[in-house]
Amino acid sequence: MTTSPSTAADGGTTVSDSGSAGDSKRASRAAFVGTLLEYYDFSLYASAASVVFGSVFFSGASPFLATLQAVGTFAVGFLVRPIGGVVLGSLGDRIGRKKILVFTLVMMGAATMLVGLLPGYSQIGWLAPALLVLLRILQGIGASAEYGGATLVAVEFAPQRRRGLLGSLPGAGASIGGVLGTSALLGVSAALPEEAFMSWGWRLPFLLSGLILLYGLSLRARLPETPAFRHIEESNDKTTSPVLDVIRRQPRAILSVLVMVFGQAGLGYFYLVFMLTFGRNQLGMGQTDILIGLVLAQLSCAAFIPLFGMLSDRVGRRPVIIAGFVFSALLAFPAFWLVGHDGGTAAFWLVLVLGNGVGVAAIFGPMGAYVTELFETRHAFSGLGLGRELGNALGAALVPVLAVQLAFNDGGSTAALSILLVAISVAGVAAAWVSVSRTTRARDGAERAESSSEVAA
Repeated sequence: MTTSPSTAADGGTTVSDSGSAGDSKRASRAAFVGTLLEYYDFSLYASAASVVFGSVFFSGASPFLATLQAVGTFAVGFLVRPIGGVVLGSLGDRIGRKKILVFTLVMMGAATMLVGLLPGYSQIGWLAPALLVLLRILQGIGASAEYGGATLVAVEFAPQRRRGLLGSLPGAGASIGGVLGTSALLGVSAALPEEAFMSWGWRLPFLLSGLILLYGLSLRARLPETPAFRHIEESNDKTTSPVLDVIRRQPRAILSVLVMVFGQAGLGYFYLVFMLTFGRNQLGMGQTDILIGLVLAQLSCAAFIPLFGMLSDRVGRRPVIIAGFVFSALLAFPAFWLVGHDGGTAAFWLVLVLGNGVGVAAIFGPMGAYVTELFETRHAFSGLGLGRELGNALGAALVPVLAVQLAFNDGGSTAALSILLVAISVAGVAAAWVSVSRTTRARDGAERAESSSEVAA
């Protein structure tokens, strides 16, 4: 038996504290597998864009232009995510979470499998890169609502005392998916001769995503609609324009989510993208050592995310998120001191683990439950799609590029890079500090009502 969500002071509803234990477990697995598939696909595509796509899909161009075009198709996936997040988030608030999550999973998985089946430039000419870009756009649209929707479903099914833990599982799935995507391509590359790998072997990891898709689809197809969404349907509390509604009613929540996610994504991609380039160019490290560091950073993040999510169930979401940003700021200068004073490979790995595995994980772990709790249920999906995807796109696109500029324009000094990390962290702390969750608003509203009744008496 389930209980209905209570009405919050702001006119929204609080997240249900009851969906059945079985539904909660299925929702958690479905959320975890979906984000694992999303980041498996994104990581796999990024790796393939660097080593395969230039020669397979852009072979008519010069080597430099072919590489640039191949990497450019990876960026397209991020550019369309804010648009997809708004459109699909709005639909999720109007027709239900489950339908959108099934749709995004199918779109993401099907697009990835089709990349593995796509003929190269030598077979169909210019259609090959054109179709590759189209499939990348579909991947981006599918991914745009995947993480936010998966988190929303996990939290709306979760008991109150476990929202932080269960809401963190999509983040853990993202980290593991990233490791699997990179590892799958590296494994096939190591197992096959180069000619066979470039001819057909690289396609195998893309086709393998079909197995994850089928498993995830079997979980999501059996999942009922969330208790919170059923409640707003039964109470006729749905809005016909959720995007406009959330912009008008909760602009501070949107801005807070945008800046917090910008900080989390910016710090994450600084360590997972820029630091790999820094290790190769500035530190002279080998490719194998750099990739080992990448795997260690992602695995440590996957391990710590649920722990920080669980901690947020005990001490609160906001304190843990702020602690993650503060830790990231404090690490900024020592990190480059460690890697710059002949610390060797071990120091480089330690910095990646501390920066991404601890700092980013402390932010990412509670973030799933917290950003869900910031928005009213009737437009929560739209708020997440708008705030999170804009912040994610800006953090992923701007921070690594800015870091490269600072690294090469500062005469070899790392002070500017450290200042960049501190600035991102300070912005994240400020956004978390001014944000107010529905739980807090409901409690404050109840306290004000109680105080008013006492005065009247």
